[in-house]
Amino acid sequence: MNIYEQILAGLKTKFQGVEDATLQRIASKKAEGVTDESKVNSIVEGISFQDVLTSYGDYRADGAQKTAVSNYEKKHNIKDGKPIEEPKPQDPPTDPKPNEPQDLAAQIAAALGTALKPLTDRMDAMDAKTKADARNAQIDEVAKSFGIPEFAYKGKTIADDADLNQYFTDLKQEMQNSGFQFAKSPEEGNHEHKDDMDSLLDGVNKRTEAIKTENEKK
Repeated sequence: MNIYEQILAGLKTKFQGVEDATLQRIASKKAEGVTDESKVNSIVEGISFQDVLTSYGDYRADGAQKTAVSNYEKKHNIKDGKPIEEPKPQDPPTDPKPNEPQDLAAQIAAALGTALKPLTDRMDAMDAKTKADARNAQIDEVAKSFGIPEFAYKGKTIADDADLNQYFTDLKQEMQNSGFQFAKSPEEGNHEHKDDMDSLLDGVNKRTEAIKTENEKK
């Protein structure tokens, strides 16, 4: 047991019949600052019955004083010498206002936007694919007009705003510089064939004129 408990036990033995609250107050007061257990017996022996009566009287007086102060504070509506402020009445809860027309319109628009988003996303994707297909067809057509094979430009990124004529002009020149031999178009082939025929006919005519001239001399 600690010092307080030992003093209290000694007081209960010495003053049997005295209420515990009085003895507890005495033991608590006497135990303050005491650390040596050997002094417990002398402390208990030094407490007289008059000390018990005094402690009890002080307790009753203190209680009476507290009761009087409490009654006075209640009567004059004060606490610790200061007026007690009455709590301010709270405002009654206001009913929520019904949705105004603008709020309702905004809610409807938001709901429609959420519901239609999958459809608009699908339409946007289709529109993007249509534009991409049209752009690819245009690229293929211009490349074909330059005689450039697909492997030379497929897979390359060509900007949407790029000048295709200039792009394929530069690409063709680059390929020619690297030694690539372009296939001749049918128009180019027919033109060369016509030139060969004209040259042959011209040679035949010249030979015929030479033979005719020799015959005339004979």
